[in-house]
Amino acid sequence: MKNLINSDSLIVPVYINEKIVLDMLAIIEDGFSMVSQVNYTEHEDTNSAQKANAGISTSSTLLSKLLKIDLAGESAHETKTTESENIEKEKVHTNVSLLSKFRDYLVTKELLKRGNEAGKTNTGDFIEIEGELQKNPLIDYMERFLDLYRMSEIFTEKAPLGKKTQEASKKQQDEITKKQISSFTDELKHSGTIDFILTGGSEKVILSAQEKYLANDNVSEIIGGRFRLLGKVISVYRDKGECINLLRKTSLSVLSDECLSEMLSVFNSESVKQFNMPELVTKIPGPALIVIPIAIYA
Repeated sequence: MKNLINSDSLIVPVYINEKIVLDMLAIIEDGFSMVSQVNYTEHEDTNSAQKANAGISTSSTLLSKLLKIDLAGESAHETKTTESENIEKEKVHTNVSLLSKFRDYLVTKELLKRGNEAGKTNTGDFIEIEGELQKNPLIDYMERFLDLYRMSEIFTEKAPLGKKTQEASKKQQDEITKKQISSFTDELKHSGTIDFILTGGSEKVILSAQEKYLANDNVSEIIGGRFRLLGKVISVYRDKGECINLLRKTSLSVLSDECLSEMLSVFNSESVKQFNMPELVTKIPGPALIVIPIAIYA
């Protein structure tokens, strides 16, 4: 049991890869149990005391007659009885307490690079850095584009009788476009992972996170918040000329830059520019890191 608990140990995760945490602790402790049995004994003592008085008669002695002294003595005997009760309790770890335990181990063994040290990382290092969490800008753009279509449908008035055919044709074309954009967005997440970007330090950090480990499965709750990341570095991009391709995990990564620009040109049209859309980004320039996140927490 820990004797000292500090605020760094009391973490509130919004993302925790339980499998990695369990695997790392199993390696560290050569196997472990999430449930441990604690045995201790409570003692209850009972004391009993007996006293005996003894008197010495001195009436027949000269000393007694002259000084009138009564010599007396007292003896005591104490008996002690002990009753014991053996108590067994189970101590159960949660995924968060195991994460805290793993992090404490990394800190104690000086295996965790934090703060300014994180800027000197190499592939394979464990790091803990703080920053603002953002969604993959490409996914963010596509989802906002779909939101535009939904909003336009809400506020578009019904066409007059003479333009019903034209309206139906436009609606059909919009449905095709929405389906294409939705398929494109799904392609960016087809592997079950989603990229996040942590900014605020000297380097941008790309997190390849698994959606199933997000708390409440709600991405919107963590976007824009400031969190700490515990993760393992898998790739380092030091030069500004190097870039991380946000399409690297999709089949679209085979496209040349020219083909990709032509395909995405529809999003740079004048009709789209009138809306407050974020910049359409497909690559993140260095210096940057790609990190497998173990946990994201406040």
